[in-house]
Amino acid sequence: MFEIFLFINPIGIYCYDTEKQIRNTVDELGIDVCYHYISIANVCLVNDDAIRRRKDSQKLPDISTFSKTTYEALENYHAIKLKYGNKKAREFLYELQKNLRHDASAHNPKLLEKIATKLNIKTSTINSMKKSSYVRSSIEEDQKLANQWNIKATPTIVLFNEDNEQNGVLLEGPVAHGDLVNLLLPDYQNCFSNFMPQQNHLRLI
Repeated sequence: MFEIFLFINPIGIYCYDTEKQIRNTVDELGIDVCYHYISIANVCLVNDDAIRRRKDSQKLPDISTFSKTTYEALENYHAIKLKYGNKKAREFLYELQKNLRHDASAHNPKLLEKIATKLNIKTSTINSMKKSSYVRSSIEEDQKLANQWNIKATPTIVLFNEDNEQNGVLLEGPVAHGDLVNLLLPDYQNCFSNFMPQQNHLRLI
C-alpha cells in the first residue's frame, strides 16, 4: 500500500489537475492508496497561482479579492473537515477547484451554496465553525507539516511505500501520468531505497 501526502493550494489550477491525475492513475492500476490532503495558503502560493492563471489567459479578480478567495476556501475546507470528515472536505474542495479552474472570478456565495447543497453541507454550520479556534489549529497543523518537509510550492506530492517506511519520494509541480505509473508499479519500488529518510529530508525530483 502507498501513502500519499498531497500539498495543495485550495483553489490552485495545477492542484486540481494533479488531484485528477492521481485519482485516474490509482483507479487505472487498481492499487491501494491512503490519501492525505494538506491544504495550505500563503502570499507566495497565491501569487504563483495568479501568475499561472494569467499565463493561461484566464480572467482574474484583483489580487486582494483573489487572496481572500484562497483563504476563504482554506477555512471552508478545514471547517468541513472538522464537522463532516476528510472525505466530505476533499469532495468540497474538488468541486470548488473544478468550478474555478478556468475562471477564478467565478467564486461567489451562490457557487458555494450550490456546492454545499450538492454535498449535503449546511453553510450556516460551516460559517459558524470557521469562527472556532479548532479551525485555526487545523490550518496551523497542516502548515507545520509543510514547514517540516520544506514544502515551497503547490502542488507537491510526497509518496511513501509501506514496504519501505523510512524513505519517501517528493515530486514538486504538475505530475505526468507516466511518472506516477512508474512510481506505483511494483518493478519500480527499488527506487525508494535511493531516497532520503522521511524524518530528515526528501529528495526532490
